[in-house]
Amino acid sequence: MEETAAPRVVSVVLSRSAIAAIAAMFLLMGIVVAGYGPLFEHLSRRFGVSLPVAGATISVYFAGSLPGVLVAMRVFARTAARRIVMVAMAVASVGLVGAALAGTWPLFLAAIFVVGLGFGALVLGLNQVVAYSSGARRTALLNALNSCYSAGAVAGPILVALFATAHFSLLFLIAAVLWLALIPGAAGISGRLPVIGGARRRPDALVGIFICAFVLYVGIENGTGGWMPSHLESVGLRPGEAATVTSGFWLALVTGRLLMTVVPARVPERVIVLTASVAGAVALLAATIPSLAPVAYIATGLAIAPIFPTGIVWLARLRPGDSSATSWLYPASSIGGVAGPGAIGVVIAQAGVGWAPLVLAVVAAGMSLAFWLAARR
Repeated sequence: MEETAAPRVVSVVLSRSAIAAIAAMFLLMGIVVAGYGPLFEHLSRRFGVSLPVAGATISVYFAGSLPGVLVAMRVFARTAARRIVMVAMAVASVGLVGAALAGTWPLFLAAIFVVGLGFGALVLGLNQVVAYSSGARRTALLNALNSCYSAGAVAGPILVALFATAHFSLLFLIAAVLWLALIPGAAGISGRLPVIGGARRRPDALVGIFICAFVLYVGIENGTGGWMPSHLESVGLRPGEAATVTSGFWLALVTGRLLMTVVPARVPERVIVLTASVAGAVALLAATIPSLAPVAYIATGLAIAPIFPTGIVWLARLRPGDSSATSWLYPASSIGGVAGPGAIGVVIAQAGVGWAPLVLAVVAAGMSLAFWLAARR
């Protein structure tokens, strides 16, 4: 059904310097978060822990990001947006300095938890201020900014490979300095996020549908990136070739979000999201054919690229005066990032890795159904 929401309440205005600073923040977050995995070997040697123990870095980071999201959800209802963004940036900087100076493994993990706390608040805050800002091109802008995060995720492992062995602490210190240097840019964010009657404690039915859809989306994105190398090797590709195609998947995400900047503003967000969801499901289904799998996985990344940022703007248009509605999408994304690949992995472990693209296609079909229900409402 066509939505007939009340006129949108413009509560946030972004200056050009603020937009540039937000783009840099997304890029830096992508670099830092994607760099954790390639750091495992260095952490193992530096702190004398096993690789599985070093792998706890990612879990600790997400353990910090979830409360960061939840705290930001509450505070944004009462405080100017730029103040929260600045505080979150400062918190992340403190965590990065702590990681650089940590002499023991527990202290390093504590610092990573603090980084997660700041980044969790920033992921929510930066997406929210853009989604509820003035201007007709919010969808294109949010896609472009999220592409900066994806670009950082491509650059992070490269930087770790080049410099972590000789300059481990320096990498973290430089990241901390860059975060501090960007704090003045956040001053260009004016106003506060709109909330009806304070922060809502429970999401309504429509928001619940979006939550389900976002949990499935994050599971698909991370599940595809995680399982496609194993599946590609099972159909005959060499490990190096499978890794190259996997990089192509992530680069396709960057490209797809950048391409959204040329989509006319008159195209409704629901059309973009529904088209992308169905296209992603079809591409994953095509990946079940061994000869098509490499191209199909890259097509999947290109297809699903706009779903996350465009879905946020879509819900923001449906709830124009209440940013607490879209706030629920961020803890949903954290849950999807943890539970989604795990649940998909359990199914694949039982069925065999050859069934990976079909399992992912079924999840994508479920996501498409959820978004279709949202469009109907």
